[in-house]
Formats: sequence, C-alpha cells, structure tokens
Amino acid sequence: MNKIRIDFENCYGIRKMVHEFDTSDGCAFLIYAPNGSMKSSFARVFSDISKGQTPKDAIFPQRTTSFSITDETNSEIDPNRIFVVEPFIEDYISDKTSTLMVNKDLRREYEDLVKLIEDKAEKVIAEFGRVSGLRRQAQIQEELARAYDYTGNDTYHLLERIHYGLADEINPGLSDVPYNEIFNEKVLNFLSKNNIRLQLEDYVDRYNELIEKSTYFRRGVFNHNHAANIRKSLDENNYFRANHTISLTDRDLNKREITSPEELDLIIQEEKKRILSDPELASKFEVIDREITRNVDLRNFRNYLENHPEIIPELSDIDAFRKKLWISYYFSIKEELEEFATTYLQTKESIEKIIKAAKEQETKWKRVLSIFQRRFTVPFVLEVANQHDVILKDEAPSLVFKYQDGDDHCEIGRKELMNVLSAGEKRALYLLNIIFEIEARAIQQEKTVLVLDDIADSFDYKNKYAIVEYLKDILETDKFIMLILTHNFDFFRTVKSRLNIPKRRNCFMAIRSDNTVELKQADYQYLKPFSYWRNNLHQDRKFLLASIPMVRNLIEYTEGAQSPDFKFFTSILHRKPESFEITMSELADRVNRFLKTEATYGEEKVADVIFEEAELCLANNDPINLENKVILSMAIRLLAEDIMIFKINDTARINSITSNQTRKLFNICKNMFPEDLELIAVLDRVMLMTPEAIHLNSFMYEPILDMSDDHLKALYLDIKELFTRLCNNDFINL
Repeated sequence: MNKIRIDFENCYGIRKMVHEFDTSDGCAFLIYAPNGSMKSSFARVFSDISKGQTPKDAIFPQRTTSFSITDETNSEIDPNRIFVVEPFIEDYISDKTSTLMVNKDLRREYEDLVKLIEDKAEKVIAEFGRVSGLRRQAQIQEELARAYDYTGNDTYHLLERIHYGLADEINPGLSDVPYNEIFNEKVLNFLSKNNIRLQLEDYVDRYNELIEKSTYFRRGVFNHNHAANIRKSLDENNYFRANHTISLTDRDLNKREITSPEELDLIIQEEKKRILSDPELASKFEVIDREITRNVDLRNFRNYLENHPEIIPELSDIDAFRKKLWISYYFSIKEELEEFATTYLQTKESIEKIIKAAKEQETKWKRVLSIFQRRFTVPFVLEVANQHDVILKDEAPSLVFKYQDGDDHCEIGRKELMNVLSAGEKRALYLLNIIFEIEARAIQQEKTVLVLDDIADSFDYKNKYAIVEYLKDILETDKFIMLILTHNFDFFRTVKSRLNIPKRRNCFMAIRSDNTVELKQADYQYLKPFSYWRNNLHQDRKFLLASIPMVRNLIEYTEGAQSPDFKFFTSILHRKPESFEITMSELADRVNRFLKTEATYGEEKVADVIFEEAELCLANNDPINLENKVILSMAIRLLAEDIMIFKINDTARINSITSNQTRKLFNICKNMFPEDLELIAVLDRVMLMTPEAIHLNSFMYEPILDMSDDHLKALYLDIKELFTRLCNNDFINL
C-alpha cells in the first residue's frame, strides 16, 4: 500500500472531500484542522468503514452519501487494516493484548504435548461411550464426574483419578448394561418413589436369601455376573483351549472340575434359573412390574428388566449401581485408560516446566508496558495474573492493577481504579490500551492505516511529548501509514518537527468552504510565522503590520515600558492623540532597527492602512493565516476604543489613562452605560477575543491560530457597523 485515496461525499457534514495521500515522501501525514472544519467527521468515516458500518450525514440523512478509501490500484482497503484512535474512550480495552504475549516456540511445544494427551483422552472417552451407549462426549464426562464425586473441570485429572483409583477393584461384570436404560430421568424418578424403594428392598431381601442357598454363588463375593465375566475372560485368553481346567466349590466344599466354556455356561445358567425362577421372588417382581406397567413411559425399562432380571437387585442402591456400571465399563477399556494414564504421567512434568517458563517469559507485552511506564506518569502498575494461560492456551488476559502511593501499594480492579484516577491518568490508561493495539498490529505482515484523531488532546506537556516520541517509534516500524489529525497548532508544529514530516506532500491544513473540504499544503509561513514575516517585510505591508505586537513585546522585554519606542508602538495599538499621524515609513524605520531588516514604505498613515488591510482580510478564505488574524484583532481593538472614546466624551479623563487603556475604557463604559446592552455585549466580545493577538509572543500565537477566523471576521463586521451607527460616520471613507 503506497497510496491512500479518499473520496467522501455527504459524510457527517463533509459535503465533498477528495484527496490522495502519497507515501513517496514518508508514511506520516500531518493534518491541522481548526475546530469545526472536518477532523472528527474525517476520523468517523474511517472508523465506520473499519467496523463494517456505513457512513452517513447525521444531520441531513436525506442527502446521498458516498465514500471510498482505496489504494494505488483502486482496490478498496481492507477494513481490518484501518484503525482509528479517538481522542478518548474511557472504557476502551484492546482485545489484542494476548497477541503481544505469544511465544510461538513455547506454545508449539505445549500444544504438541497437550495434543498427545488430548488424543489419548478423546480415545478413552470415545471408548467409554462405546461400551456405555452414550453418544455425547459432554454427557460422558458429566456422568463420570457424578459417579466419582468429582467437582473439578479437568477431564485429564478425572481420568487419571479413575485409573489409579480402580487399580485394585474387582470387575462387577455389568459392562453389557446400557447406561441410559437405567440412568435416564424417567427411570430415576420412578425408582426414587418411596413405595418402589420398599418393594425393591423386599425383592433384594429374598434374592439374598436365595443367594445364601446357592450352590456356587456367594453373596457380595461371587454372583452370576462375576461368573459370566470370568467365563468371558477365560475364553478370550484361550484358557480352555490350552487344556486348562477350573474347579468350583459347593457349600459342602465339594469340588467340581470344569473343562470347557460350555460346561461353565451351563452351570451359570442353571444357578441363575434356580434363583430367578423362585416363586416368592417372582411374586415380588410382579408387584414391582405392576407399578412399572402403569407408566407408559417406562415400557423400554420394563422390557429390559424382563430380559435381564439379574440387575433388579442392583436397583435398590442406585448410586452404588451407577458406580458399578462405570467400573465395569472401565474394565472393558482398561487398556486405553492405562495408555492415557502412562502418557499423562510422562508429559505432565514437561508441561509444568513449560508453564513455569511461560510465567517468567519477558513478552513483547511486558516490554511495551515497561516503555509506557518509563515515558508516561501514572500511579499504577499493570500485570497479567494468568500470563502462562495467555501464552499457552490463548486465553484472555486477566489484568491486575497495582496502585502505588509512596511506599504503599495494593491490588485494585479496573472499575475501582477508574474511580480514583484523575482525568489525565484515565487518558493515559486509554493510551496504554491504544499502544497495545498498535503494537499487536505492528506484528502483522500487512500495513495498517492508522488514523489519529487528536491523540494528545488534554494531556499535560510531559505526556504530550511522550506521545510524540511514541509516534516516532511506530513510524520507524514501517508497518503503518499514519494520518495524524489535530486542532492544536502547538501539537501540529511539535509533530512536524520531531517526526521530520516533509511539508511538500505530507503536511496539510484543512480548508473548509460551503461545499468542500480541501487539504492544502502547509506553507512555511504557518510553521514559523515570525521568521516568515521578518523575511518578507519588504514585500507585503501586512507582514509589517502583523509584526507590530511582536516588536512591541521585544522592546518591552529589552528596554522597558518607559522606552520612547515602546510608547511609539503603543500609539499604534491604542488610540492616542498622535496615533493618526504615524506613517508607514516611520513604522518601517523602527521595525528595521529592531529586526535588522531593510523594509521601505511611503507616507501612508498606519491607522488607515490597518483598516484597508482588515477589509482585505474579510475576503481571504484561509482560516489559519496568522497575520490576517493579528490585523483583524488590531482593527477591532482600535474601532472599539474609537467607540468608547466617542461615548465617554471626556478628553481629560481619557488622557489620564496611562496603562491598560482598552480595559479601563471598557470599565468606564460599563459604569456609564449599563443599560446599553448591545454596546456592552459587543465590547465584551472584543475584550475576550483580541488580547492575545495584541500582545503577541511565542507562547500565545498557537491559540490565535486555533481560533477560527470566522469569529474575528464576524466581530469586525459587528464593531464596524456599531461604529458607523454610533459615530454617524461613513466607515468606508476612513
């Protein structure tokens, strides 16, 4: 991206604006825009486009709006490559903080280990799902946690706990029971009823009596499930094929040798049939069955019990049954769970080392924060409580503010911090988040169009200069095209100087007319007006006139207010008896002597020339021209004094004024004519708007430039009209 072309029409008050920013002379563009000219509207168009929104004319929505921001190929610039920095947004938090904390090597190593464990864990969960009949991974994990009273959210730790906790368990032999056949809401609600629990207890009591009389089964030790499980295991391991045998011992301690799986199956089935066909046990089941049959929602449950009556005794203690099922499932997938546990144990130590390294990592985020805290004055230190998770897991940073007051400090939340920070400190915190955003974008491959809307507004000078230095830093990254907007001429000059922005293509003044906004090249006279005036005194009399306040101040500093030269220039700026006799030739001689110049002029009266030039200023559409503002201010003050002298009409009283003449005349008028509200209102505007221009020095001309010349022009016309009316004088012939 080497060029930015903008074409806006009817966008937030901008009727028409077309411009091309060419980076041939550098990637920073500085725009001075007086208040009300275009600055906020310009930034808002860029902001809307960056957010995927449509700019509009907020005041006149019926106007047709058009807009485009393109590069040198006429391609629309990607909205993601535009970032607008507004003067201040109190609750702004950059979402790019974590980007600055990335350590690719650590994260890659961590992710490889986690992926290894994750794959093993997913395999275990999938196997648990296969044997239990559950499909959703989340439900499997939830049911496992419930079965083992686990309240944490670490699946790996849960699986590890299950594996090592069941190392010495005996297989209950219930792995063929589908979990949802029993553990669903309808069945559990049914089994929780008091009458059903009592009936199940009766059933279990009889069942236990029968077990006690069984030839081979033993209550709580060895039942048909255990026997079936043993038979399955022996068959899978080719036990009988190897001509091995087993012995079963009856209650009289007689042994029976079993030589085949079929023989073992027959014995198991005979024992089950002997128990489950017991008439009394069957009658107790019928009582339960009648309750089940009444509920149509339990039809599947009834069918399952009818085909698997051996699980009925387990229903009397549903929590114990739940755990037995998962233990049974565990034995079906023992190999996969052991593989996971071994992998987890081997990688856990390596992961812990990586996490420790991540906690201690000196990230770009920390370096940015360190730079900020060195340059900007704020009473807090910012830290990230979960840096390792941000680096390794891409989690959002959890920010901790440590507020410092002398030797005392405490941690404080952002909300509480905002309640105690000053306005300037809040702006500094906002700026910190902006810096995080900018630094994150600096990491990207593509350039970003960075629109800075009065970024230093309302900062003190120390922080303002810190901002300028930071702008210089990011300019050197070659990752940004900066459009720096300001209505503060002091900041404009500072940025121009410190960033060494070339004025030929990159330094502009915004000129607004009724229908267009134009970016005009910032001439040398705007950046160093005093030097420009001095070098051009001989070419244009307005530069000679504009130099009057400056030279008068120099004389005051070097010779004092009693100097004849000081009184000479005072007679030009105030109405004195001799004011109307001073010629341009005399003025040029005095100015030449102090500024070491060689300007020559004729015998025109200075008082007349000031008003002639003021009239010319009215037609000038350059709102930033300093000499025009100074000349208009002088003309306004002189007219104001003419009016007040005319109204007071007391020569002796007026001649007695030796200092602060305009102010003292104004005070006299207020006392003499309190009822003349129009007069007092116009004179009050004169006292408010013109003093800085009449007492011009290097610390004051920036505010004069920042002030719109429309206000001075309007005031000049008002005071001229008042003068003409009150003094019954044809002003044009002055």
